[in-house]
Amino acid sequence: MLKLLTLHNMNIVIIGTGYVGLVTGVGLASLGNKVTFIDLDKDKIDNLNNKKLTFYEPGLDRYFEEDETFTNMEFVSGYSDIDWKDKEIVFICVQTPNNVETNSVDTKFLESAITEVSSVENENLVITIKSTIPPYEIEKICNQVGLDMDSLTFNPEFLREGTAVEDFFKPDRIVIGGNDSSKVQKLKDLYSNFEAEIIITDPISSQLIKYLANTYLPMRLSFVNEAARLVKSSGGNLDDVLKGVGMDSRIGQHYFRPSPAWGGSCFPKDVVEVNNFYDSDEVNLPLIANIIESNKIQTQWTANMLKSIHNEKKLNGIILVGAAFKEDTDDLRNSPTIDIYNQLLAENMNTMIYDDLIKSEEYLSIEDFEKLEGAHLIALMYPVKENLMSKINSIVSNTNSFLYTPWQL
Repeated sequence: MLKLLTLHNMNIVIIGTGYVGLVTGVGLASLGNKVTFIDLDKDKIDNLNNKKLTFYEPGLDRYFEEDETFTNMEFVSGYSDIDWKDKEIVFICVQTPNNVETNSVDTKFLESAITEVSSVENENLVITIKSTIPPYEIEKICNQVGLDMDSLTFNPEFLREGTAVEDFFKPDRIVIGGNDSSKVQKLKDLYSNFEAEIIITDPISSQLIKYLANTYLPMRLSFVNEAARLVKSSGGNLDDVLKGVGMDSRIGQHYFRPSPAWGGSCFPKDVVEVNNFYDSDEVNLPLIANIIESNKIQTQWTANMLKSIHNEKKLNGIILVGAAFKEDTDDLRNSPTIDIYNQLLAENMNTMIYDDLIKSEEYLSIEDFEKLEGAHLIALMYPVKENLMSKINSIVSNTNSFLYTPWQL
């Protein structure tokens, strides 16, 4: 377990106990900082006080089992429960979802957090935004509550679900945006012993780093999915083609694996927001504007491919392995699996889902999966652990089923 020492222990508040807030706060607490978490969801706070995690993230639970770390953490459900006088940094880590009705970012959780924190009597408190939000939206909120935006700092997160704990301790870079040098320095002190390069920039640039990283990555995933479709239609060897392309040092082979599609809570939202906020007659973004459409086409292509294989081989049904949007998480938000499942059901295909992390009456249990009768199409939505893969291979062998993996067309 990676351990670092901060320059000096700080008193920190984390607003929001989702993936970003909880992982960040737990990581900071493990380094010796005193961390108070606040979440208005009292049930969630009660669970955390009882060492019960509200989502799955590999490696996170061990810190709740360590007295050394757990004693550095406090969980509360009200702002008045916090003694703000000795607090040094508050990280705002609330969700900023996309409003489906207006197709714009929903700022109500952020507005609430900033409103509460702006009334705190502590002029030295460093208010830091980790939530992903266009800076001019923050400026609107600051104007509403009478807060000087220059008093804020920005510290965008780059945690990946499934590897968030490792990402916290071993970041590729640390980005700090702000115009107040003393507040920026406070954040630099907090991260002083991390090995990653610290990029100090202005608020707008700090958020653009986050937005454009979360735009490039799905663009790359969409490219490799389109490439896989092209290779399939041309009769080429997918492994050879992608290896040959990726060996170019300007391209690389990392993050270069075909998939049923991409999803999650961040990529779709951030790509849409970049389009909404920055695409205009003056700044034309045709490449970025079509990333979402490319991904939509990929889910349709995958569903059609599964249907075609199923019918051609006269199988008894389709089983999608992996309900979440990616491996090593239980997050179903914008899951390609659910989208593909619904498309197949609409085509009257006998389709089921199995997930080894998510237990639901709607999904196959491992017992039912292992008792499968008749030949089925078993489609991996993403790579699975070795022990599950061994069980799947046995099921395929025993039932004469067909195994489909999108990265091995």
